[in-house]
Amino acid sequence: MDFAIRKPAADARRTTKAHRCPQCRAEALVLQRRHVSPASLGPSLVTEYYDCDFCDAHFKYSPADDRWKPLSE
Repeated sequence: MDFAIRKPAADARRTTKAHRCPQCRAEALVLQRRHVSPASLGPSLVTEYYDCDFCDAHFKYSPADDRWKPLSE
């Protein structure tokens, strides 16, 4: 039995940026949700919420400021 293996194109670019966990430094962050503020409140602000699969930490990330904030449960 033969299987076709799909290879990525040589010029294919990775569109997502991999984030390391600020706590354990593992590349195990998973985006849970992304919030964009309504336009009626002024300029749009984006906030992303991540969970680390390695150390079970939770973080809030602001792409505009490149700032991470730990979330407590």
